[in-house]
Parts: sequence; C-alpha cells; structure tokens
Amino acid sequence: MVQPGVRSAAAPIETSAHGSDRSRARKPDRPWYAYAAGLLPGTTGRWLDLGCGQGELLERAGVEGGFGLDFWRGNARAALKAGHPSLAADLNHPLPFRDASLDGISLVEVIEHIVRAEGLVDELARIVRPGGWLVLTTPNVVHWTYRWRSLTGHPPKQEGYHYRFFTRARLERILSERGFVIEARASFGKQALLSRIARMAGGGRERKIRYAVPAAFEGLLAQHFVWRLRRSEGEG
Repeated sequence: MVQPGVRSAAAPIETSAHGSDRSRARKPDRPWYAYAAGLLPGTTGRWLDLGCGQGELLERAGVEGGFGLDFWRGNARAALKAGHPSLAADLNHPLPFRDASLDGISLVEVIEHIVRAEGLVDELARIVRPGGWLVLTTPNVVHWTYRWRSLTGHPPKQEGYHYRFFTRARLERILSERGFVIEARASFGKQALLSRIARMAGGGRERKIRYAVPAAFEGLLAQHFVWRLRRSEGEG
C-alpha cells in the first residue's frame, strides 16, 4: 500500500538483507515502547515509525495515521499482517518520501544502529514538515554503569550490534543543527539492586525496577534518552 507522501518514483532501496526472512522476536513489553508512547502527541497526523519491528509501537499507540518502515522485510511483513501498512528500506540511504510530507516520526532504539546517523537526521528534517514532531529513544553511552565498564577495560555495551554511541550533548547537537528542538523528555534508568531483590522475591527473571530521570541528571543516570522534539517552524 502506498502511503500519502511516498515517492511513487522512488522505491525502497534494495539490499541483500531485504530479500531474507530475518526478523526480530516480537516483544511489545520492551520498556522503551511504553516511554515513547507516552510522549506521542495527542494528534499524530501522518506518522511514520522508522525501524518499526513488527509494529509494536504502532499497536501500543492505538491511533490512526501511523505506518511503519523497517530494514528487514520479515518485520515489515509481520507489521503489515498485524494491520499496520509497512515497507522495507535501508535507513543508511535517502528515504522514499517527499519533502515535508509527514507530520511526525518515531525512531525508537534505532539511531544507534545507523552508521550514517547524521545523514538519517538530515532525511528526517527533510521529510517532516515544519512544526512536525520526532519521538526518539537511544541508549546513553555515558550512563554511570557504562563509565564503569570503560574504567574496567570493557568495550561499549553491544558494540558490533550498535554502531553509534551517543552522549546527551552530542545527540542534542546533531538534532538541533537540523532544526529539531526538545520539548518533552521521559528518559529512564534502571535500579540494579532493587531489580535483583525483586527477582529474588519471585518477580520473575525479567523483572526490572525503572525510574524517570530529570533532565538535569540525564547525562549520568539515564540509561536511555527518550525525547520528543519539534521541528522549527522556520525550517524548510
């Protein structure tokens, strides 16, 4: 299904990966979906979920106007089967949408996988209309536990699965240079000791205690940045 704003003359970029059936496991209870959904604007309009997986965030949002895009055809097919129009494309290349054709974009735990992250944000600025929104989440590479990993001689967590690593200042600069201004935050951290106690008390192996992190402490205590940004009205 062709969505409003999709370039009819520019099909999604094909790569060998698109032809595979590889897809990630469906896990709608991943914490960043809940935090990101809480920052979605009340009126989403024409909304694209980049790196949509199997449509977990689209499903959680429960609003009309959303559609998905994922690198893996298997994920895009699963999202489509779940009732969410979706397509496959490589986010390291130009996106198949017209300029200023979308009201908003969500980018949940995706930008750290993109080698050409700055180029992707250039594309977001191109296809989101002035005044449109962006909901973005990504790990904080200088969370205090990651600092400890570095001090003890370990590489960044998930290196090789993640290709880019962001501090708050670096990420905010990349976004602001392209006209995106932070207007709301829901960044969060995990309390390791309380999580371990909860699991010992029968809370299950996956039980984790999380907490909201105020903006002033994001750089140290947020394990994941969760931001809603607005594209400046003057950009375009």
